[in-house]
Amino acid sequence: MDLLRKKTQLLQLYYPDYSADVLRDILASCNGDVDQARVLIEGPKHQKSTGQIQRTLPVKAKRKLEVTATPSPSSSASVVAPENAKKRQITNRSPQITLNTPEDVEVHLGGYASLYVNFFPKELANDLLNELTESKHKFKYRQFYLFGNLCQSDVSVAPFAARDNDCPTVVYNGLPVQGGDSPGPHEYTRHFESAAKYLEEKMNKSIIPSNPRLPYQRNDKWSAEFCVANMYEKLSNHLDWHSDRLSYIGPHNYIASVSLGSTRVFKLRSTHKPSSPVYSVPLPHNSLFLMKPGCQEEFKHTLGPMGKSLSLHPQVGTLRFSLTFRHYPADFIRNLPRCRCDLPMMLRRAFKSPETKGFYFWSCENVYQNKDCGTFHWADFNNHKDHFVAKSQDLASRWIAPE
Repeated sequence: MDLLRKKTQLLQLYYPDYSADVLRDILASCNGDVDQARVLIEGPKHQKSTGQIQRTLPVKAKRKLEVTATPSPSSSASVVAPENAKKRQITNRSPQITLNTPEDVEVHLGGYASLYVNFFPKELANDLLNELTESKHKFKYRQFYLFGNLCQSDVSVAPFAARDNDCPTVVYNGLPVQGGDSPGPHEYTRHFESAAKYLEEKMNKSIIPSNPRLPYQRNDKWSAEFCVANMYEKLSNHLDWHSDRLSYIGPHNYIASVSLGSTRVFKLRSTHKPSSPVYSVPLPHNSLFLMKPGCQEEFKHTLGPMGKSLSLHPQVGTLRFSLTFRHYPADFIRNLPRCRCDLPMMLRRAFKSPETKGFYFWSCENVYQNKDCGTFHWADFNNHKDHFVAKSQDLASRWIAPE
């Protein structure tokens, strides 16, 4: 498959309403530059500035424009507003449903998430909170590019890992994951290690065996050797809507998110059903919100800013830490395909177009450093020999969730 065709397929995943011929013409007019093609389709963005960094995430895609099938004489394409784009904007406000208890979460999200309150022994939770509070200097803000604009996360982040972890180097937003100035994640402390072992035992002995399996779920023991910690110092600190990366955890995996400190509201919504509810889940100190296999594929989540606290923590006030423990299978990570940037590729799942819905695909991770090389492959999780790259779309791995 030639490079232009692969890039066209990638754009079709972003813009399923546009014909392949039109997208190919746009790419050709942009000399094959995927980022420039997206700018042409979505309209002009704010000028990138080296002196200013945007706080995440003010950039909103203006998907009101469509390219006509017949290019104009002066350029490769002319731009008009499509009727279906207008219709998508005129949708009723999604219903808001608050899930206050584990039972509420089970009723509404049982197939994809669970809530556990007072998860760790009280002393362990408090010791870990105190330890993290004293280690605030380890947390740093992430920088990345979106649509050519340099952005900065609104929460500070610190990666942690067990001393004897078998995880290869992890690349996130096009850069190796580092603990501050160190070449890798911060090493688990004694309390961190105790928390990880406690979580692993619960996951492998009771939680995972009691849940149904999905087709691409791994059979090996779930490990909590790696943790990404987010720090929210103020009520205004927030994370925008997103799904966690599949690139290193693989498809159909668990992510265990532990909350320590102030109570904040975690929200989820479907990635592809415009009128589906937005679920709000208050997460108190020492709660575990478990995102099950299929959750990252089917839902986006956010932790929005708050004007007033639901419940301040008696010791740390508005401060909150979110500890997201992930199982990173070393054999899967070492076999990831690499793009022309020589970086492990980013795993995603298509959901916008009926023709490609449910197919997994690989794309360039370096897009978040404004250096997208445009490499694209369909994914085949059974093709270990070729680094999980499908020989064709017909052979690609596909999962469509039950309605």
